[in-house]
Amino acid sequence: MKVEKVTVSVPAGTLAMLERVQRRLGKTRSALVSEALAEWLRTQDVPDADRRFAEAYLRQPEPAAESEATAAGAVAEWARWE
Repeated sequence: MKVEKVTVSVPAGTLAMLERVQRRLGKTRSALVSEALAEWLRTQDVPDADRRFAEAYLRQPEPAAESEATAAGAVAEWARWE
């Protein structure tokens, strides 16, 4: 895999945490930063419609009673496990 070098500035506390994790996992700083960046980028690659739905749900989740009613309706026709 081809790699490129970049220089970034991070807060001192973030770097200290990175170095603690680096020692614990026995990985290079570059490996950890690359993994973290790749994971963050994967989370950003969500279709706009999905992102808007998730954000709206987080702002106004359905009431618990509604979730319970939906779940009860879904399993109402299931055979008993006895």
